[in-house]
Amino acid sequence: MRIYIDDGSTHIKMLWEQHGKTFTHISPNSFKRGWSATFGNGKPFNYTAGKEKYSFDLISPDSLTTSNTEWQYSPLNAVAVHHALRTCGLAPQCVDIVVTLPLAEFYDEDSQYRLDNIERKKQSLLQPVDLNNGRLFTITRVTVRPESIPAGIGLCDQLSSSNSVLIVDLGGTTLDISQVTGQMSSVSRIYGDPALGVSLVTDEVQQALRKAGMALSRYNVDRLIIKRFDDTYLTNNINDPRAVDGIKQAIHSGIARYQARGLETIDRFKGYTHVAVVGGGACLLADAIRAHVNLRKDRFVVAQDPQFALVHGLKALG
Repeated sequence: MRIYIDDGSTHIKMLWEQHGKTFTHISPNSFKRGWSATFGNGKPFNYTAGKEKYSFDLISPDSLTTSNTEWQYSPLNAVAVHHALRTCGLAPQCVDIVVTLPLAEFYDEDSQYRLDNIERKKQSLLQPVDLNNGRLFTITRVTVRPESIPAGIGLCDQLSSSNSVLIVDLGGTTLDISQVTGQMSSVSRIYGDPALGVSLVTDEVQQALRKAGMALSRYNVDRLIIKRFDDTYLTNNINDPRAVDGIKQAIHSGIARYQARGLETIDRFKGYTHVAVVGGGACLLADAIRAHVNLRKDRFVVAQDPQFALVHGLKALG
């Protein structure tokens, strides 16, 4: 079975076909070092990889950082991919997987393949991973694709070669932008910022929480950002009611910084006729990008399900 995987820094997104139907699955990257205890009927997910022990944990403030480039080649990345496979509903089996690398890791400064990074990514995902008292999938083959570009394949296929699409992939850690001609006939320009993503907002909110004497996992901080307009949710999940306004301000301040830097990066590109926005950060920046590029309404597209746009594109590429 072939499974298409966008192993981003905040979530693993998966897509596969079975019995003529398409299935998707999303798994948050929230792991701590060391194993979790067994209690009652609950069964923890305790893994070993690279001589280290890890466990899946959504609430621990000690959750390991995945918002850096080295995450792409780490034992923890391999654990997260195996955890997503283990929790997707399929029985453990041999699988052929297609995964991604950020543009700045996949291409060098001359827009040529960085074969060393591609091979490093393959070997990282082929390393042994064990689940305590459980069975995992066997990864038999790894194919590595660049991020962003496949996500725009649906739009590019509808256009002529005289058109070009700016594909803006707003990830948890990286901002990847590619300018691709219609029919995917050529890639005219690519740019990847390895340190500009939703994590910029997450970090600012975590700092505000620390000032309020709170420590949350990155997963739960991201939930605060998503629920930023839900006062009831914020009040219920922030211990000190006096800190709510300050944390709301940190959320909006972080988003404003993220928007400013994202738009500044988009200004590096000229001559495109269409824009496609994908990735988990689309919900934070899409409206600002739409206003900034000032294209005709029908030429600005936000993926219907931005987090899964890349895996759908990977499948279309085969």
